[in-house]
Amino acid sequence: MSMISLYTEWLLRDNIDFDIIYMDKYGENEDFPAKNKYVFKNIINPNNPRWYKALQYWKFKKFAVNILNNNYYDFIIVWNDVAIFMFANYLASRWKGKYCLNIRDYCYQKNIFIFRRFQKVINSSAFTTISSLGYKIFLPPYNYLQVHSLNLPVLKQIIPRSSLRELGKPIRIGFVGYVRFYDINKRLLDIFKNDSRFEMHFYGSHADVLRQYAEENGIANTAFHDSFPVKDTAKFLQRIDIINNVYGNNSMSLDYALSIKLYHGVYSRMPILVCPNTYMEQISKEYQLGFTVTDYTSEMKENLYEWYTHINFEKFNMSCSQFINKVLQDNQNFESAYQKYIKEI
Repeated sequence: MSMISLYTEWLLRDNIDFDIIYMDKYGENEDFPAKNKYVFKNIINPNNPRWYKALQYWKFKKFAVNILNNNYYDFIIVWNDVAIFMFANYLASRWKGKYCLNIRDYCYQKNIFIFRRFQKVINSSAFTTISSLGYKIFLPPYNYLQVHSLNLPVLKQIIPRSSLRELGKPIRIGFVGYVRFYDINKRLLDIFKNDSRFEMHFYGSHADVLRQYAEENGIANTAFHDSFPVKDTAKFLQRIDIINNVYGNNSMSLDYALSIKLYHGVYSRMPILVCPNTYMEQISKEYQLGFTVTDYTSEMKENLYEWYTHINFEKFNMSCSQFINKVLQDNQNFESAYQKYIKEI
């Protein structure tokens, strides 16, 4: 939940007391700057049947509703789409106009039952934010606020590049974050295998899965580091030159999202790899921020090398600044909603 800093930074700044109610799925003691922290333990076992996992989620709902009913809060900030779906009827009937929603992913809104549930809770909210305008394609009509995924504690630590990687040194392509999409990343490892012009870096939880693959297949031009604290994100970003945001496409959850890695890229002044036919590609092309990986072949690798070595850094830097200005303008609208509905209560 690192992105809740979007709110907690302002709440702390304005000396507003707040509690956090959340479900712990990983057995980790997360450090939140809240007055009270209410934790529902639900350690996920991937081997448990789906019905059992669903039951545990609904137990969390009972846990949270009891706290909400007894603590007489002034306002509720609802984080993520599963929570929005679970608490929809409760929020719309008991807290109309006294909560906001943060939609950050696709939650099967193509299903008419789920769509109508979202429609009801969104229309009764004080305001609703979306992390990508692409989500409008599957959400009910509404005057959404776009709130960009600016994790300011991380971004403040980033030292922007003043140039691209020096010619003759290997170009370091890096994935920084929760490592998934193993099949795609294994294909990338195969393509760039032992090419002295490139290095493949993977930093984050489950990076060791790809480390093992590289070792088994004799892929030496690599670097890995498994789990690390969010506060160390900037440190790992400094070790790479191109951000790997190749997740795939033809999926509702992938095609319309704006990745946190996009913001890492523009603040670091690093180009980003994106997939075709995605909202990420649309933004990347509009602001000239990245390279579209249309296939997984040696030809793509050659095209990438040619593209990177001919980037005009001055123009690229200007494009990053242009995008950041748009981001700050959008988030100013978000802060205005915060001022009206939360700070002024």
